[in-house]
Amino acid sequence: MEMMRKISKSLEDYLETILLLELEGKPLHSIKIAKQLGVSKPAVTKALRRLAARGLVTKSSYSDVLFTKQGRTLAKKIYYRHVTLKKFLVSIGVDENTAERDCCKIEHVISEKTSQAIARLVNNKKIRE
Repeated sequence: MEMMRKISKSLEDYLETILLLELEGKPLHSIKIAKQLGVSKPAVTKALRRLAARGLVTKSSYSDVLFTKQGRTLAKKIYYRHVTLKKFLVSIGVDENTAERDCCKIEHVISEKTSQAIARLVNNKKIRE
């Protein structure tokens, strides 16, 4: 997961948000991303340029935001890490709201090795959603 080390927490958040919004099945525009993240449209434009420069999304003026193959793969990995970490926190007794807030912070700094160990534990039948 070399690419994850090369992008910022902020860009990871954009990728995860784009993935979740895309699942709604409607055209995805910058304003929708801005609203979801609580940021300005110019901030989204800047982030999308950075993601496009890394080959993770495509977007031209007045068009939808689309993932590249690499971008979709990375977004899914980021989202999986988020979901897995939240399940883990809930399984050890953290309430849903706190687990959501905390995993949003932890997911960006946790090592790949630790993330994989937590995923193995969560995927073990002893820990369920």
